[in-house]
Amino acid sequence: MKKIWIPAATTFLMLLPQMLAGRESSRTDRPDSLRIVLVGDMMGHGMQIAGAWRDGGDSSYRYLPVFQHVKDYISSAGLAVANLEVTLAGAPYTGYPRFSSHSSFAVALQDAGFDVLLTANNHMLDRGKKGLERTVETLDSLGIYHTGAFRDSAAREKTHPLILTAAGFNIALLNYTYGTNGIKTESPNIVNRIDTAGMAADLARTGTLHPDFIIVCIHWGEEYQNAENDTQRKLARFLARNGCRLVAGSHPHVVQPFSLIATANGDSIPVIYSLGNFVSNQRDRYRNGGIALDVTLVKTDSVVHIASCAYEPFWVHRFHDGKVSVFRIIPVNDCLRHPEKYKLDAESARQLHQFSDDTRMLLHNLPFSGYYDSE
Repeated sequence: MKKIWIPAATTFLMLLPQMLAGRESSRTDRPDSLRIVLVGDMMGHGMQIAGAWRDGGDSSYRYLPVFQHVKDYISSAGLAVANLEVTLAGAPYTGYPRFSSHSSFAVALQDAGFDVLLTANNHMLDRGKKGLERTVETLDSLGIYHTGAFRDSAAREKTHPLILTAAGFNIALLNYTYGTNGIKTESPNIVNRIDTAGMAADLARTGTLHPDFIIVCIHWGEEYQNAENDTQRKLARFLARNGCRLVAGSHPHVVQPFSLIATANGDSIPVIYSLGNFVSNQRDRYRNGGIALDVTLVKTDSVVHIASCAYEPFWVHRFHDGKVSVFRIIPVNDCLRHPEKYKLDAESARQLHQFSDDTRMLLHNLPFSGYYDSE
């Protein structure tokens, strides 16, 4: 995959009656298809930082083991996107309420297969101007695509919307947040905010670039609430009216419902109101896991539609290594089929089953991706 700034002039049409019928879960994209995976919040709490130090041998920070069980799944996607809800602002490395993780966290995300990290969220200014700038500089130095927060207007003009090409598809990605915990953005930095006039202008400009598909990733909603609120629903309808073709939400730290939102021309677009936590130290019910939204696009005679839209649940296993807690992300369906691979203790197994049941009930209108069916 590579980033481009001159997109192809391709029209597209969503044919959503087919969307929930059948699933495509091949691990390599056909020339006319693209599989996109979007996940939620990548948190960096204090116990995670201590665990990464232990995983590094008490001499460095190492996050690679956190993703060891999900690397194959993430890497199998043609395009994988995650919300980076920490800064990479340098030492001291701290968790809540002012997050700063070691750059090895981003290295591990890249190694796991993530192509794009989202930076418009309420923690992007936790370390102020220097923290934002060091974060985007670190991502640039690693060659990780990112969008949502920018050093200045020139950087935003160049990379917003973020247009990427993968498997012959040109994908436009836009990212916004409701706020930054009351911390003001210092000039010349920019963090994309939820503002309907500005978002409408952005989407109109994006349309003139003729991408195959437009995705909006949006940081919104109320924390720890299992249902979306009226503001989220109104914003989803607004985005559907203005050319967006897929909405993926973050911030509540729990999974929220999936819905189809009607557009002005009679089509519908998929909306997942919250993807939940992909990794964090939050251990309460509903907060100790999240999902990947797994979408396959197909292009036929220059027309793009969604061939399948599904999800995979993931649960965060925290266990003790000596006096330190370490973290591993567990694919729920694979663990249910092959518990011997993960060797969870009784309480951890109970929590994983509970998260599985809760998520299955909440997303009753969305199938599993099928990735782990043959595992």
